[in-house]
Amino acid sequence: MTSAERNRGRPRKGDEQDTDALLEAALTSFAEHGFDKTPLRVIATRAGVDVALISYRYGSKFGLWEAVVRYVSDDSRQQAEEFLHQAEFLPEHERLPFISTHLVDLIFQLPAFSRVLLTELISNVSEDRKKLITAALLKPMHETILTSLRKMNVLPEREGEPSPGMSLIFAIGSVALMSTISEIAMALTKLQDDEQRFKEDLSKLLCHILRQS
Repeated sequence: MTSAERNRGRPRKGDEQDTDALLEAALTSFAEHGFDKTPLRVIATRAGVDVALISYRYGSKFGLWEAVVRYVSDDSRQQAEEFLHQAEFLPEHERLPFISTHLVDLIFQLPAFSRVLLTELISNVSEDRKKLITAALLKPMHETILTSLRKMNVLPEREGEPSPGMSLIFAIGSVALMSTISEIAMALTKLQDDEQRFKEDLSKLLCHILRQS
């Protein structure tokens, strides 16, 4: 094997492509076409890199998928931890509205990822991808938010009522779904293109659901 063959796909020193751009290209492509119907070459073209670079960095399409999930998970948890920490210093009656607003904003940052998640979780295609999503993203995020809400005593347990954990899953899932169909939802509710108002209404609904738990 020649030196050129050994180095095929490897980023040259000082010429390495932006990892964020590659992961974002993969996320957008998975959202548009689904995991199984997205060739690596499509992702590479969208990111402006040689397809061999993806294989070199991630080994396979599943390896790239795992990198996307963990990338989104790490960033989302960091943002959640920051606004949850800020909420601790607010008056008690302001905490849940503040958290709801920031949680909706966080979900709306990546509607493509919500679309991918919903597709993956309701399909029967890959248990490995479902397990990865649950272990690397959904469970850690759920535990982070639920633990903080309980610590601030804004989600008390009530006998005969749904558990706070279930209410949180339902609320976040509903917001994720709405983020993927926001144009349709805004048209049906006569909000037209007023996304800010749409998000504000969703934050109020999220807050209401959690308070009823």
